[in-house]
Amino acid sequence: MVVRLTLLERILHRLHLLPAPIMDAFGSIILGRVLTVAVRRGLFELVAQGPRSVKEIAEATHLHARAVALMADSLCVAGYLRREGARYAASTEGKKWLVQSSPHYLGNLVRYFETLYARWERFDYALEHGAPERPYFDLFTEEDWRVYVYGMRDLAKLLLPHVESRLVLAGTPTSLLDLGGSHGLYALALCRRYPTLHALVADFAPALLHTRQIALAEAMADRVTTLEGDFRQMPFPSHLDAVLMFNIVHGFGEEENRELIARAYAALKTGGKLFVLDQMQSERRRSQLAALIPLMVGLNMLNEIGGMVYRVEEVERWCSSFSSVRHHRLRLPGVVLIEAVK
Repeated sequence: MVVRLTLLERILHRLHLLPAPIMDAFGSIILGRVLTVAVRRGLFELVAQGPRSVKEIAEATHLHARAVALMADSLCVAGYLRREGARYAASTEGKKWLVQSSPHYLGNLVRYFETLYARWERFDYALEHGAPERPYFDLFTEEDWRVYVYGMRDLAKLLLPHVESRLVLAGTPTSLLDLGGSHGLYALALCRRYPTLHALVADFAPALLHTRQIALAEAMADRVTTLEGDFRQMPFPSHLDAVLMFNIVHGFGEEENRELIARAYAALKTGGKLFVLDQMQSERRRSQLAALIPLMVGLNMLNEIGGMVYRVEEVERWCSSFSSVRHHRLRLPGVVLIEAVK
């Protein structure tokens, strides 16, 4: 949220005189709902074409005019819209992240966040039992799967520029296994860099329906193929050059993660690499944001599948069978890439 406190407000906050819980428990949640509805209803696409009045936005989005005025003014304060007289236009922030023509578009990810809200209503159950009554993938509709895959693709597009240069494979690689890869973006990027490489994306069937469509659209269907099922139970191919475990560690318990890493080790050829990317805690906390994001992801995954957030040092210990293990701190708060070589 792009909200700047005044000097007085910052001082009051430091003195614990600013009632921050009101903003955390009320304002941020309402603004989040406003943002998701605005994306879903096409508000940002509309104002990106040119400034629009409240009446014009209301007619195009099928929302009440008074409601639009409140939403638009809120999005102005948050920094996603700007006022031009009596009209509203997309701000620089809004254009970069929430207009589809932008290479940095995160609208699909925002839409995915909206699917989380209904499941957060049962958050108490996960807190009491350590897991939800049913995992998220048992509750997904076809549309939920589509929103999920393209939302995760938005997240991967955000991460890829920070990660791609560090995904270096040895020799002339031919085989890659991407666990839980859904959108296949990382597999596609590596196949483009290494002409001899073929990638196998393992995930649930409803997700892989979209993986295949994306690979086909990218003219890579012959080199990025799919493996359907629960990869925690399926056998892995052997003599692999690399295994990717991106944003999946936080979904499982320690023993499941240890087992996955052990199986990845067994499937790799000598010199092959395992890459683990996730939101992780660290003993060397650099900022409150870097500390908070992994914790929020961990709590959400607890509610989604009974997941957890782990420390960098824990994940590195799970990779103790490998000849070398190192981690790369990325510029994105809380995100860590671990590289392990067999």
